Amino acid sequence: MTMLADLKDAPGLRLECVARGADDPDVECVFVAERLLDLQNAPSKSVAVLGSHVCAAVDGYQFDIALRMAVARGVAALVLSEPSTPPLTSTSVETARRFGIAILRQTDPVNLADLVTTLDAGLRGSAELALRRAVEAFQRTTAMAPDPAAMVEDVAKAAAAEIVVRSEPDGELSYPVEVDGEPDRWVVVRDASARSRPELVLVGRLLADTLALAADAARRAEELPIRSRAELLSEILDSSEHGRSELLRRARAMGLTIDGWHVVVRIEHDNAEELWREEVAGFEARQLLGRTVLDAVRSTGGTWHLAWTERSVLVIRMCRNDPGPSAGAHATKSANQALQEAIRRFPDAVLYCGVGTAHSGSLGMINSAAEARAAVAASRTRNRPGVAMAFDNLGLRRTLVEWYASHTARKAIATVLAPLDRMSNSKAEEAIKTLQVYLDNHGSLSKTATALHLHRNSVAYRIERIFSELDVDPDNPDDWLLLQLACRARGLA
Repeated sequence: MTMLADLKDAPGLRLECVARGADDPDVECVFVAERLLDLQNAPSKSVAVLGSHVCAAVDGYQFDIALRMAVARGVAALVLSEPSTPPLTSTSVETARRFGIAILRQTDPVNLADLVTTLDAGLRGSAELALRRAVEAFQRTTAMAPDPAAMVEDVAKAAAAEIVVRSEPDGELSYPVEVDGEPDRWVVVRDASARSRPELVLVGRLLADTLALAADAARRAEELPIRSRAELLSEILDSSEHGRSELLRRARAMGLTIDGWHVVVRIEHDNAEELWREEVAGFEARQLLGRTVLDAVRSTGGTWHLAWTERSVLVIRMCRNDPGPSAGAHATKSANQALQEAIRRFPDAVLYCGVGTAHSGSLGMINSAAEARAAVAASRTRNRPGVAMAFDNLGLRRTLVEWYASHTARKAIATVLAPLDRMSNSKAEEAIKTLQVYLDNHGSLSKTATALHLHRNSVAYRIERIFSELDVDPDNPDDWLLLQLACRARGLA
């Protein structure tokens, strides 16, 4: 902000005061008036430079009228550009004194354009001064002060300007501090002379970008333990019984309540490959989805942790003690809130969500994860994206998952389907799907062919090959039931 007294004494100016106004008003810009009527358009807090035609008329009543126009517009001072300007009338002098507008006169002959340029340079400072301020502000931003508020204060001081951080933009010189592609805060240059100092545009934008980088670095540092816990929990959920003990030891060392009670929420992104065809973009989007979901469920209360599977995001609520019968309802409510936030961030995403029930211990967490997966499958079958489905509401499917959660059932299923699992992944998946459809259609080749969109002979060949691999009797009702349960349970696993 420049004061009139500082501007009057700027290098290259020879101004004398012919009518004293306010003590030392603020000045924001320079305005040129080549006609008296031009003063009715003069900006507030401006220095209005009067051309030669106006200067020649200062001893008439028309100037008194124009002077009142300038007062009404909030002009800080008038500058008479001609040294030979006639003396002001006593009315003009008294008007200037009463209403606080200064009238100055250039004492040395000077071209009007040079006078305006010199006044503008005195108002903004020289180009060298502007560059020096910009360089100093740049050095303050690259120093990366640990406290963002301290950085803003240092940069504002170096730039000799009023610079603040606000939650909303305020005026033309507002620059977004973007976090994850969205404005988190705004750097606002509120200095009165900002529009006449182009270097402040660079300083404001640079400060906003630096704050964004600092926020991203702080978030990554904060997420490092989150990622470590997420990777460990993902390994536990995917581990075999033999390799789990070391993982559980590490979880306890990290402070995870792995021996407490757990409720698992699973969110599957159904159209991720359509939205992000590039692998890197898909990975970053999945990371952002995980952070969004975790932040949302944590805002509802309780201790939540993140985990991953190949195509899904899991959030796990952990409690030291039994959370009681309301745990599932609370988790479902939290999951719905997380879904709303995720859909807001990814409006084109198709998200299916399932919520398991509360179980204790590490095996209980695995069981809750299986329940959440079953709930997602049911949600997809019923075509209900964007809504959390609780495992409690699944009826018979819940009984199936609870049966499959037992060690004896999983061992029986692994044994009966082992010959098919020894095939390649694609062939094993195709064989189990064909077998399940065949069993569900009570052994009808025609109905199976219709359901799979295959020729009846192709189905007959597949079924014959499948039963030749399996160690079961297709005419034995017990074996038939075991195969049906095995195929359905494998779909939930």
